Amino acid sequence: MTEQQTVTTDEDVAKTLADYERIVQATGEWNGREATEFTNDGVTWSPVWVKTEAHPTPLAARSRVHRVGVLYPAEEVVLWDEAFPAENPDWQKVWTERPRVLFGAFTARRALKAAFREALRDRREPDDLPDARDAAPVPEPRDWDLEIATAATVDELKGVWSDARTARARTGPREVAYNARLTELAATAWEPPAMPFHTEPKPAAPTPHPPTVELRPATAPRPRIPAQHRPRNPEMAAALAAAVSDAETHGRPVTRTVRRAARAGGKP
Repeated sequence: MTEQQTVTTDEDVAKTLADYERIVQATGEWNGREATEFTNDGVTWSPVWVKTEAHPTPLAARSRVHRVGVLYPAEEVVLWDEAFPAENPDWQKVWTERPRVLFGAFTARRALKAAFREALRDRREPDDLPDARDAAPVPEPRDWDLEIATAATVDELKGVWSDARTARARTGPREVAYNARLTELAATAWEPPAMPFHTEPKPAAPTPHPPTVELRPATAPRPRIPAQHRPRNPEMAAALAAAVSDAETHGRPVTRTVRRAARAGGKP
């Protein structure tokens, strides 16, 4: 360990953490960090830890970092045996003398990196362990404003906006620019509705014929038979004669029609 590293103090550790927090605050999405907690049994956690003969070092430590727009905090739980810099005797001495300060700072930095990996990926401290995630290649920065402004189609613009969400690059001004560009592309992409295909007119339905009505010839009127040729009706003739006789007996007048019928012998 160099002379500068040998004289590491609590103030140096606090300054390093302050540098980390300053970087993440610049993203505009920093929402606080909870106090680092320690445990000797994995059950009881407390931000206060005191070295004892039974527990010269804590079993594990954990830290939580909150980010705006993320429902759950980024939490890192680190075991002492996994974080202890076994390959560096100088750092082993410092960690053993002040486990709460060094181990706590290490855990807090891990939580900050977990929450803001794109902002802290290149930051490494002398006591950091090799991390495959930190060694991953850093993607080239993208000009989100330019990509939004030059998107040629609605689908391309939505793809850029989706990538911006994954990269946590969405901001208020960019959302305004995105909505304006989306409206512009949607307006230019509009096409008039296609004219319907020409179809042959359907033949008109045949006019139904009226129902056939069977016409029957009217019954010819019965010819009138002269009275002299009509058959006699004895019963009617007798009734008429009796009626005339009764009327004359009692002095009642007898109409001409009745007398004529009586004389005709009851012909209808």
